[in-house]
Amino acid sequence: MPLRNEFYGTAFSILGSEQDAMDAVQDLYIRLWNIRDRTGGLTSPLAYGLTAIRRICLDRLRTSAVRRQAGNIDDFLDSIDSGVFAADCRDAEKELIGRETVESLEKALGELPENCRKVARMRFFRQMEYAEIMEKTGYSYINVRVLVNRARKRLSEALYHGNRR
Repeated sequence: MPLRNEFYGTAFSILGSEQDAMDAVQDLYIRLWNIRDRTGGLTSPLAYGLTAIRRICLDRLRTSAVRRQAGNIDDFLDSIDSGVFAADCRDAEKELIGRETVESLEKALGELPENCRKVARMRFFRQMEYAEIMEKTGYSYINVRVLVNRARKRLSEALYHGNRR
């Protein structure tokens, strides 16, 4: 891929993780592909790409900070889906808290708009990649990301408020 090393170096210097940097570069190329018909007049693809990769990395840092603050809903949803959550609920109190949490999650999931709920189930419970979700729903990459982030935020809020009782 053209300019991959420059974009990767910038992403790595911001994110500090090889995997995150590679994911950010992949996101950049997906974004560039999606707007390929509007980029014909670029005078400096390197400058455009570096600006875009910086923004992607900063978005990732902001998102991860918010996720850490609200609790990692992905880990929780994965544990429910894999059955680990049930195995950890040994005593009655933990099981009751677990049930209440699952109930508040199910209620929050039911309150989401239909398109957001559909995308959230695909992403969190079926662990589908964005490309698969795009293919199944016909939504654009950006639309899928927005719907997943909205669902994650609402479900995180439901968990946070549900656990405060």
